[in-house]
Amino acid sequence: MKYALLYQCGFARIIPGRVCSKKRLFPGGSKLKIVRIMKLTALLFLVAFMQVSAGVYSQTVRLNENNSGLEKVFNEIRKQTGYNFLYNNRLLKNTLPVNIRVNGEELKTVLDRVFENQPLSYSIIDKTIVVKKRKPTAENNAPVNPQSSLPAAALAKSDIGPTSLLPGKVSAYLLTAADVSGKVTDEKGEPLPGVSIVIKGLPQGTTTSADGRFSLSVPGTSSVLIFSFVGYLPKEVPVGNKSVLEVTLLVDTKALEEVVVVGYGQMKRADLTTAQTSVSAKDIGRTVNTTIEQAIQGRAAGVYVTQNSGQPGGGISVNIRGVNSISGSNEPLYVVDGVQIPGQSVSYGSQSSSNPLAGLNPADIESIEVLQGPSATAIYGSRATNGVLIVTTKRGKSGDTKISYGYQYSLQTAPEPLTVMNLQQYAQMVGEYHQLAGGNTPAEFLDPSLLGNGTDWQKELFKSAPMNKHQLSLSGGNDKTTYYLSGEYLKQDGVALGSGFNRYGFRLNLDNKPRKWASLGANLSFNQTNDNLTTSQENVIASALQLTPQVPVKNLDGSWGGGDLNNGANQFAPVNPIAIANLTTNKLLRRQFLGGLNLGIEIAKGLNFRSSFNTNVGYSNSTYYIPTYSIGWAKNVAASLTNGTGVNTYWNWNQLLEYVKSFGKHNINVMVSHEAQESAWKNVGATRTGFLTNDIHDLAAGDALTSSNSGGSGNWAMESYLGRLNYNYADKYIVMGTVRRDGSANFGKDNKWGFFPSVSAAWRVSQEAFFHVPAISELKLRFETGITGNQGGSGGIYSPMGTGATPTSTGFLPTKYSNPGLKWEETKTNNFGINVGLLDNRIQFELDYYIKNTDNLLMEKPLPWYMGTNGTGAVASPTVNIGALQNKGFGFTINTTNINKGGFKWETSFNVSSFKTKIKSFYSESAFVDRTSWWMQDWTQRSEVGKAPWLFRGYKEEGLFQSVAEIDASAVPVDNNGNRLPTNVDNIWVGDVKFKDLNGDGKIDENDQTAIGNPWPKMFAGLTNTFSYKGFDLSLLFTSTYGNDIYNYLGKLNTNASNINLSRNLLVHAMDYAKPVTNESGEVVLANPGTDVARISNGPNGNFTRHTDKWVEDGSFIRLKNVSLTYNVPASFLSKQKIVRGARVSFGAQNVLTFTKYTGFDPEVGAYVSRDASPGNQAIGLDYGRYPLTPVYTFSLGLDF
Repeated sequence: MKYALLYQCGFARIIPGRVCSKKRLFPGGSKLKIVRIMKLTALLFLVAFMQVSAGVYSQTVRLNENNSGLEKVFNEIRKQTGYNFLYNNRLLKNTLPVNIRVNGEELKTVLDRVFENQPLSYSIIDKTIVVKKRKPTAENNAPVNPQSSLPAAALAKSDIGPTSLLPGKVSAYLLTAADVSGKVTDEKGEPLPGVSIVIKGLPQGTTTSADGRFSLSVPGTSSVLIFSFVGYLPKEVPVGNKSVLEVTLLVDTKALEEVVVVGYGQMKRADLTTAQTSVSAKDIGRTVNTTIEQAIQGRAAGVYVTQNSGQPGGGISVNIRGVNSISGSNEPLYVVDGVQIPGQSVSYGSQSSSNPLAGLNPADIESIEVLQGPSATAIYGSRATNGVLIVTTKRGKSGDTKISYGYQYSLQTAPEPLTVMNLQQYAQMVGEYHQLAGGNTPAEFLDPSLLGNGTDWQKELFKSAPMNKHQLSLSGGNDKTTYYLSGEYLKQDGVALGSGFNRYGFRLNLDNKPRKWASLGANLSFNQTNDNLTTSQENVIASALQLTPQVPVKNLDGSWGGGDLNNGANQFAPVNPIAIANLTTNKLLRRQFLGGLNLGIEIAKGLNFRSSFNTNVGYSNSTYYIPTYSIGWAKNVAASLTNGTGVNTYWNWNQLLEYVKSFGKHNINVMVSHEAQESAWKNVGATRTGFLTNDIHDLAAGDALTSSNSGGSGNWAMESYLGRLNYNYADKYIVMGTVRRDGSANFGKDNKWGFFPSVSAAWRVSQEAFFHVPAISELKLRFETGITGNQGGSGGIYSPMGTGATPTSTGFLPTKYSNPGLKWEETKTNNFGINVGLLDNRIQFELDYYIKNTDNLLMEKPLPWYMGTNGTGAVASPTVNIGALQNKGFGFTINTTNINKGGFKWETSFNVSSFKTKIKSFYSESAFVDRTSWWMQDWTQRSEVGKAPWLFRGYKEEGLFQSVAEIDASAVPVDNNGNRLPTNVDNIWVGDVKFKDLNGDGKIDENDQTAIGNPWPKMFAGLTNTFSYKGFDLSLLFTSTYGNDIYNYLGKLNTNASNINLSRNLLVHAMDYAKPVTNESGEVVLANPGTDVARISNGPNGNFTRHTDKWVEDGSFIRLKNVSLTYNVPASFLSKQKIVRGARVSFGAQNVLTFTKYTGFDPEVGAYVSRDASPGNQAIGLDYGRYPLTPVYTFSLGLDF
């Protein structure tokens, strides 16, 4: 019998008349040098990563055939793809000529077109395309082979030829294919989505849909299907003569002991002896998230998450278990697939943290593990004082390639406006001011009733804005290689002009098992983000609240509106914010590459070696251009451009040896590891002015004589040795010990090495034979203690060098005192925990109480002025170990399954946490540390012994003076010589603020300042409810804080009635300013005694120049953070076509409902950096024109192919 099997030579080629010769790899048996062997090994290592698939989706074909025979077409496809065709030549006799023109189409798409209207079908087995006779159907009247009545095996052989000459997998498949469908459920009859189904002995397979259904083509009646699903026992089911299968999977009690990621490994959740919280991909998918940090907000006890800015791409502060450092960052360490990324401090411009995870796509995340307990974090040693977030991304699974596409459209709505004065109210206020202070009221303001509302600057600034996101992923593989490939594009316009955020992302995760004892893996990720920071940099929001409504956005001639040039007071008014948002360019481009390679070797049973190399490379480029402009009184005659470029690199190399052994009831796991890591950064900035045109934003176009530049660099390196021992006896008594020894380049030789041990233990009381409480299914008691550290940045033991501070200076000079004796900052933590499961774990709760003591705080110690620490060319004070602080608090979580019956499921998760931080000591008992901003009227936050860090500092008010007699009987502010200010209208008068004399010395001065507010919450919580019914899923997430204070600095500025003379608009509340009048008895009293707004005055009374508790507001809130409704399209509906395997439609909303007493835009106030502050010198809990969070409404569509 004549047959054809077209194979490329080099593998196998069985074509009549042709024989492939065999050649030796190394002719003559010559030996290769070691270097060549190493090169070849490296090449094979690389090839192993790249052999993702012989899959059809990675092959493309170009054809241009007119009336060509099938055999010619087959040969052309084989030449281009390497795929071979197996068929009986007899089958080609009744085929039709092929007319096709394609250019770079996928192989499967081309084959479908080639076989369209033909009496043949095809199957792909590895690299072979098997051609068979098409089954006759009602819709297909193709000729039927007369031998179709033969047995299946005989028909297969008559179609193909002698199967004994064929490769094993191909030969095994040469039976007449049959379609099998069915449904997979659990013991309760609930459908199981995502169950893996493969044909035993073959690579073909599929997965179940959202309602547990599947459809698969199998070779024949002797086929066996293998069903497997995480948490359930695998099951083999013979097909036989059945075309429909109903399969029930049984729970695997051992598999249900959930495996979670821990530091440098994995562990069963039941064996955890530490405080650790998990956030799954399912949890992340239920919420509208643009960053990973948003996904954990409200979902993990002990984790305080605040979104510092509502600006697109704005950063988020993540605080785990309180404040652990005074001078350094309190952000946790992020570990993304082994790459360690430190949380970063806030930076000026974005009014928020630089958000190290802003470039990562939440849709790529498989799970997030929040490590809180000392036993979990100590394994990361000196980088884990603030906790650790381990982010694990998705990986491929064996089976058919799964293509998933997601689209998300969101509409971000404008915030609720604050009630500022309209033009009529503003004119009235101006007239009242001139009646009190003298001067002439402008003619246009003499009759306010003739005026309209004027310009609504908030309405002009804030607009509804869209957000679009596209997500595409491919995953699959076989028993040797699996892959996950994804790409993302996100474009988010800001609700405020001058803001926006774009993100492009790509990820490839590969896993390969070249041998049973070896595994290889790669994680590659690249992302680019583009930020428009104009809104925050230029304080556009504050300007929109303060610019007067009489100023138009644009004048009649099309120029930008501004204040009257002839009014000198206009020099104190803000510049047109709409003009600034449109004219100024302030953009930040960031690129990030995260990569990792890993190798695993099973040396012996239970003994495994793993080696991994990971890197994080970042690049940033900023452009800040201020053009020439003339906006009313405001003029900029010389355009300026500042460009900045920064590069940072990080790598770590880890070698790990793990031994796992069980004997009897004893289970041990021993891990030892060595790790080396290094980080370096470098930046450069340059500025020029004098540009001849505003259209060219290039430094070379500026005046060279105005050029200036700056730059800096730094690095650190660390070497570590670590180990962990787990011992489990009978699943009842569990002990874990860890140890880590870090050697850092940031310390001198006597303090270079830090030692960070931990030990923990758990007793599963519910496993004891004497414990017989039917209602309690789980009871575990835990205790752990450990030490973590902090190296406090780089360079503490060195004196940084810089150029002189004057034009005549030459050479380099020290800019900071060094301290060779610097030691590690250490935090010792004790944690007590309990886990309880009730009613077969339908109710589960977890409670942890901890005490953390941090010693050897790293801070700058002030030195006297005569040591050169003040004035021009000052040298910064040295970093020393000078203090201690304590954190204590609790975290409580309860998860319940309220209803699970009749296809309806209702689950609830609630967590509540609290922490209290207290400074125990500084370099002296009376010492304190202040953060002060002169730009914000000496706004100060103080940390002092016995109190929480960074409390608001200021004066306390006791209302307003109601009479002259009250003034004379009270303490009042003093002049520069310490003398009491006189009682008169130009100094202290009725309607002025009455300050509290705290020290009782009869005068108000700086000694009467005290703590007036606390930015840290007394308690914070999250509540999630999820409802599922017949394909519908509803999720609601509430977040809340209680007891935190906000200093409403913007409210303070915009309630100062005296500012009306500075051509600034005010809040409507300012119109109720105190109005002193003389009554019938000749006494000066207030016409409106119930007001809390001080009188109009430009005297030295300090009414609005002092910071007081009046502007401290309760920042507590309850917010409906996320709500989403998802519908999973039934598989029965999708079964009518063969393209889409799964479909989901979602509607969601974010920040839709907030209950709060705060009078500003938004109570979720994080950290802010003023103009005169260093990046680490952020103000916490301060609201000064913060970009608010706004309601977002979202439509999402998900498709699986």
